[in-house]
Amino acid sequence: MQFCGTVSHQLDGKNRIRIPKKFRKDLGDEYYFVAGSQGCIGVYPKAALEERLEALKSIRASEPQKLLAKRKIESSVEEVNEDDQGRTLLPQPLRAHAGIEKDVVTIGMGDYLEIWSKEAFDKLNASISVDEAYELVGF
Repeated sequence: MQFCGTVSHQLDGKNRIRIPKKFRKDLGDEYYFVAGSQGCIGVYPKAALEERLEALKSIRASEPQKLLAKRKIESSVEEVNEDDQGRTLLPQPLRAHAGIEKDVVTIGMGDYLEIWSKEAFDKLNASISVDEAYELVGF
């Protein structure tokens, strides 16, 4: 699976979203929200999340900063439950983390998705040109 692209959409009046159709099929039946870096919400298929969580298992109590980071990440994981119409509640702590009030952007990031407030995404996206992005990652 390879998630790519961008879809703009909105929360409904009950703070629910639908994962955009172009991404939904590849997420599978079990997927998770996780507080993401730089103010987004990560959306991980079960296998991709398990792979990342496995990497955190090696962190020990003798590494207090890493243990704190592990706690921060793992405590933010929320299993997604859709209603009969394919909507899911975007939990308040994750909405607050991402500054999401109404307009959202969902973007593909390879093996996972990111959900952003439209304002935050537009600001972050404007901070780098396409040419700079290509050069930075050697694409």
